[in-house]
Amino acid sequence: MAWFGPKRIGLALGSGAARGLAHIGVLKVLDAEGLRPDAIAGTSMGALIGAFYAAGIPVDEMERIALEFDVREVTGVSEVALNKGAVLSGVKVQEFLRRYLPATFEELRMPFGCVATDLTRNVPVHFTEGDLIAAVRASVSVPLALLPVRMDDMLLVDGYVCEPVPVQLARQLGGQTIIGVEVCGAGTVGPLPPVGEVGTVKLKDIAAGVRTGNVQRGTSGMDVLSAVSEAFEGRLAKQELRHASVVVSPDVHNLTGFDYGQAAFAIAAGEEAMAAAVPRLRRKARRPAPVT
Repeated sequence: MAWFGPKRIGLALGSGAARGLAHIGVLKVLDAEGLRPDAIAGTSMGALIGAFYAAGIPVDEMERIALEFDVREVTGVSEVALNKGAVLSGVKVQEFLRRYLPATFEELRMPFGCVATDLTRNVPVHFTEGDLIAAVRASVSVPLALLPVRMDDMLLVDGYVCEPVPVQLARQLGGQTIIGVEVCGAGTVGPLPPVGEVGTVKLKDIAAGVRTGNVQRGTSGMDVLSAVSEAFEGRLAKQELRHASVVVSPDVHNLTGFDYGQAAFAIAAGEEAMAAAVPRLRRKARRPAPVT
């Protein structure tokens, strides 16, 4: 009977900026194990990587893009939008998305959805149809780093503000056994200096972090803001993960959100965490390992 057959696998890829590159490692293991998801939901970096996968981009190609990625591809003098309330306008991010993704959800090869936050109402917005580029661009719009996206009567920012790990969306898309992948930050600052001010907020510090893509945790205003954001994000994620069938938490929590120079480390961490969770996933999804 169908009641006792395999269950559809839904994959919920969480927010985490550069830490989210661990999702590529998760997908590598799922592909290798013959456990390809039947539906994907993503928030922020999870939305970007989920969209790539749903578009049919091979995981090894995604890994190559991540390892060769230079943050200067999406930054530059023409991108600076400090006088408008963010470091970057997001135009180059949108161009990056257009380079790899189809224009609409309907052109994807599998059910996919992503999450943004509407600040005019303080509610999550689930995108599952229509303009794919605009939806993913909205989902990755980290406050202060990228300008929000205006859409109809909404002002959209990063989905992590409301749904860091979109477990319920993955279920709505048809998943029955849901893998929740959490890549939140540690919610901490670096060691306190022996003397001097800490917590001074300077937009130039945020700009430097975004442009270099490789920063250490410290005690600047940017570090304090990041720690507060990560702590908030982690608590929300924990609530959502209670509804997941299998929770995967790669060991990337001590990386900063701008640590794109650690792509290889993050991908390997994703592989290790997912590999450890495969036996549980097989039991939950009724997908026994092939007989050799």
